[in-house]
Amino acid sequence: MEMAVFEPKLLAAALVALVVGLALGAAAYQAVFSGGQTVQPELQGLQDKCSVGYGLLDNIKERGVIKVGTSADWPPYEYVDPQGGYAGIDIELAKKIADGLGVQLEIVDMKFAALFQAVQSGKVDIVIADVAMKPERLEAVDFTIPYRCETGKAIIVKAEDASGYTGFDWLAGKKVGVQSATVEEELANKYFGDKAEIVTYDRVYPEMTIALKTGKIDAMVAAPDVARLIVTAEEGLVIVDQIPYFGCSTVVVPHCAFELKNEVSSIIWDLIQSGELQKIIDQEMEKWLQQG
Repeated sequence: MEMAVFEPKLLAAALVALVVGLALGAAAYQAVFSGGQTVQPELQGLQDKCSVGYGLLDNIKERGVIKVGTSADWPPYEYVDPQGGYAGIDIELAKKIADGLGVQLEIVDMKFAALFQAVQSGKVDIVIADVAMKPERLEAVDFTIPYRCETGKAIIVKAEDASGYTGFDWLAGKKVGVQSATVEEELANKYFGDKAEIVTYDRVYPEMTIALKTGKIDAMVAAPDVARLIVTAEEGLVIVDQIPYFGCSTVVVPHCAFELKNEVSSIIWDLIQSGELQKIIDQEMEKWLQQG
């Protein structure tokens, strides 16, 4: 539920992988997963890496359910609505993916920092949580094509402090809240970690937001659209600045889940091309604003 600095080469690599992944990847791994054969020592690591993802689409369709990991504290992308159900842009995207695959949807909510291990271990099949396309994450997981991009990360303070804000230097000696294990945390450390105390939270809303309102922290960093919704819903908070940034979000899949990656990417592409994804984004933002 955050975004990373956009890498054109990474996006290009992801798109190329969609084209060649099935043709080359599946064939290459077939030998590794041939039943009843002894795996050569040099291929053991490859088999271990692919043990969850290889053939995952068939497994999902056989069981009739796709398990989607998320962290429901990031409105309007994923959150718990007043009725106690999961809601948001990413939840609606998850529903579209489940429908496209012809299976039922099971949402598995957890802390954001636990999501990558969950998809690696098979606890969930995919992750949809506004996850950034970061090159280093490809060591642990794989990506579909991106489904949204954004610029900047917003800095929020209490309205009473806004007039005194003069830039990043104002944060010197102050406490700045960020969500743990996110790009917001990385950017905060990069731009003012040497002068401010960076305080991490599991949940942006309401946990970190309450901390700001009650004076436990002096500022917080969030995605711009999320920040806009928070300051609309919470009286006394304002956006005063932004951290330079451009990045895109993706659906996370395990390594070697070639068919699943291709199917999910195709569903996302169709939603983008038809304009349906933008419609979902607009509707869910308005819905969350009305609830706030």
